[in-house]
Amino acid sequence: MTISPQSQWIRLIQIFSAKLVLEVFGAGGAIWGFSEAVTLRTPHTVWFWRPCAAIVGTIFFVRWILQIQDYMSENGMEKFEMIIEQLKRRGFGFVEDDAEHLSMTEDANHRGENDTLLVV
Repeated sequence: MTISPQSQWIRLIQIFSAKLVLEVFGAGGAIWGFSEAVTLRTPHTVWFWRPCAAIVGTIFFVRWILQIQDYMSENGMEKFEMIIEQLKRRGFGFVEDDAEHLSMTEDANHRGENDTLLVV
């Protein structure tokens, strides 16, 4: 079963919009709210707690971005492996050149100039 690129983007938005609200905004809000709940935040200490909440929110925002990168790279690799499997089933042979290149030819022993597939 193949998943369309459009539905993959929709799924990414569904997952990571919820994570943005719950993990990023929630982390900053938790610091802000907890500091008030335990009476550490008063009108005189807002100058301290506002940057604390912003710093925690920023840390969790960076974490959120890294999670998106991991999600995209994992799904991208699955697509690449699926393409390789489909080509192998159709009779194409593969010879690994080095870590960055993969040669693709109809006959794995015959290689021409235009037979290199770059792995990104």
